[in-house]
Amino acid sequence: MQLATNHQAMPIAWIDRLFQRLSAMYGQKFATQWAGVNEQAMKDVWAEGLSGFSGQEISTGLDSCKSRPFPPTLPEFLVLCRPCLDPYTAHQEAVVGMGDRRRGELGEWSHPAVYWAAVRVGSHDLLNAGWQAIKPRWEKALKVEMEKGAWEEIPVPMLALPEPGKDVTANAVARKKIEQISAESVNRPKRDHKAWARKILADAKDRSPAVVAMAQRALAEAV
Repeated sequence: MQLATNHQAMPIAWIDRLFQRLSAMYGQKFATQWAGVNEQAMKDVWAEGLSGFSGQEISTGLDSCKSRPFPPTLPEFLVLCRPCLDPYTAHQEAVVGMGDRRRGELGEWSHPAVYWAAVRVGSHDLLNAGWQAIKPRWEKALKVEMEKGAWEEIPVPMLALPEPGKDVTANAVARKKIEQISAESVNRPKRDHKAWARKILADAKDRSPAVVAMAQRALAEAV
């Protein structure tokens, strides 16, 4: 899967339509925010900043603006389009996602770069180190992965199988589980980037208080 195939600036015509939507949403607030800024220079900067972003991601950003009383700056809009650009939010998602993969589940991933950043840091360190301890490594790994612009499909988690001939039943069950996960991933619909948090709160009995609090915080921020 490739979410972006190049780093060319977004067409100015797209930026014009984006600004029209933002202007319609915020009215005079939008005009006031950019008063005194050269209009063409501003459009060029936004076109460069949004290079590689898909139409779906732009729509996600616009939808997020509905709950914001003031128009976003370019850096703020980038995060609204790709919530995983916020390192802390992406870290929360990665911790839960890698925990899911240890149980043989695919995990909930808002963007493949978050998964590959988690792989770069390492599942063990990610799941066992606190945010402050892992923060520098995580931010670096996420930055490296996001800058790639194109990403491989998130692989199906590999389940450990018994040695040949030692447990035929377990082998069959494990293979069936792998086939099930593979089938689900092929037609997997676009997911809410907060789905991992909803999943935790729906079944919190086996989760640590820290993880539950992290999920609650993520959903509170989305309101």
